[in-house]
Amino acid sequence: MSATSDDCFHLTIDVVCEINDEALKRFGGLKGIRDENLLVSAVLAPQSSFGGKSPFTDLIDVAAAYLFYICRNHPFLDGNKRTAMMAAIVFLRLNGIEPAPDSERWEKLMLDVAASRLDRDQTTARLRKLLKRSA
Repeated sequence: MSATSDDCFHLTIDVVCEINDEALKRFGGLKGIRDENLLVSAVLAPQSSFGGKSPFTDLIDVAAAYLFYICRNHPFLDGNKRTAMMAAIVFLRLNGIEPAPDSERWEKLMLDVAASRLDRDQTTARLRKLLKRSA
């Protein structure tokens, strides 16, 4: 049985901080948390539920929520886009989805999210399209 948005493995705040640390080690940047409340909000939003049911339709929707909220909340001093992208990829892999690397499309998605050109639903649609192309 594959994971669903109701029973999937979620990321923790510590894991997202480790992802940010790794991004900074690879690409450089200023280490630290800019706003802890925004970090908590970004990590917990994809884990929300109402009446015990996730508001997210599937694992790609949850991954897009991690990507969107980490990127838009900008909780770290540096590396927010890279952390958001890596968090979505780690989440997908933890839940049995192996996204193929397509750095150009991932980069375009991240830049569009960061520039507020996409809302959360549009982010999900773009991620779904990106993953479909890589399948």
